[in-house]
Amino acid sequence: MVNFYNFLYMKQNEISVFCRKTITFGFYSLAFFSPISISLSQASLFIILLSWIALMITERRFILAKTPLNYPFIAYLCAVFIGAVFGIDFIYSLKSMSKLWIALAFFAMLTFIEDIKMIRRFVYIILLVTSIVSIYGALQHIFPGLDIVRPEGRKVVQWTAEGGVASSGFFNHHMTYGGFLLLIFSLGFSLSLSKIKGQEAGLATLFYVLSTVLIFFGLLSSMTRNAWLGAAFAAIFIVILKVKRKIIAFSLIGSIFLFVIAYCLLPAAYSLNSPLLNRFKSIFDISKNVERLYIWKSAADMIMENPITGVGMNNYTAAIKSYRDKYGYDFSAGSDAHAHNNILTQAAEHGVLGLAAFLWIWIIFFREGIRMHRDLKFKLNTQHSALSTPIVLGGLGAIAGFHLAGMFEANFGDAEVAAMVWFIMGLVFLMKKDNI
Repeated sequence: MVNFYNFLYMKQNEISVFCRKTITFGFYSLAFFSPISISLSQASLFIILLSWIALMITERRFILAKTPLNYPFIAYLCAVFIGAVFGIDFIYSLKSMSKLWIALAFFAMLTFIEDIKMIRRFVYIILLVTSIVSIYGALQHIFPGLDIVRPEGRKVVQWTAEGGVASSGFFNHHMTYGGFLLLIFSLGFSLSLSKIKGQEAGLATLFYVLSTVLIFFGLLSSMTRNAWLGAAFAAIFIVILKVKRKIIAFSLIGSIFLFVIAYCLLPAAYSLNSPLLNRFKSIFDISKNVERLYIWKSAADMIMENPITGVGMNNYTAAIKSYRDKYGYDFSAGSDAHAHNNILTQAAEHGVLGLAAFLWIWIIFFREGIRMHRDLKFKLNTQHSALSTPIVLGGLGAIAGFHLAGMFEANFGDAEVAAMVWFIMGLVFLMKKDNI
């Protein structure tokens, strides 16, 4: 009988080890496939989830790391559910809540990852694959119609109003592509500024700089204006926290500001007929952004009539028509998908309850992230400590840029972008672990 129990105990251990190895495989797959395919990256996350459940069943205990975001995220889920209950289509909103499962990437990372070497490999994989995808995106911009993954009739070729192809990489929309690259660019930019020690320091620095440059060109080829603004803001954010002498940071910001003003005011700039430059100039042209203003105004009208709980998750499209009609504006197709602003979209669909919980998540994230960045300055040098600071700084910059871009696009509802947001947040909070 004792031998039988020993046998069961050994089998249980073997199953636990197998589940943990499968979870590790899922993380590597998630890092590899995120820049390529939402289906494959979600399949990777599903592998992690199933293995996680199997591990809890095997070990007969609830396994979940305690993080500063546990309560804010639970509050957000509750607010979204309440919004669905009082919204215009409860069943549809309830089904739509399943989209939030991608946040499990964050909680899984904090629960299972204990090795800084593993984190380093994640960073290398993401930067390498995203760099390759960025080269492909740049080629799409140069050679319109280039799409190696879709057959004729289904190829994604998106022209901007200013001319020129907006690259989409392997994604279905150029804004998704641009929003994703914004996040990885911020991480690479921070790592490029870091001081790396060791025998392979030169190669590592070269890799970080080269991948950041490639991703930057991929970001330009996306023709995504909100992502451009987000990337610029992220870079400024990182420089301000990175440079000890604030006067240098503010001088840099002032130079950029003066350049933008001069560019917009110089008549000579408007004689340049480049799609890329025309796209950039349209950011500051109110006449080309009138639709966006009407979208925001109609969303605000919706919020005023449904202030507490909103109209329910993903019910924005069904509810917005009546608020738009009174303006008599000819809105473009697809512009009713969301409010083109994260704050307005959250308030419209989940009311002030959902918006408050949504903001709570990010307030806690930035509070903890800035504390970590401050504390890491006084941390003794270890073999891998040089990686911690740029990851925290790059992650903070990435999320700051994401939210700046989110002032002009509801990018939190973009699955590919949101999944990487949770992943980067996980990388940042992992730096808080004592054993990392």
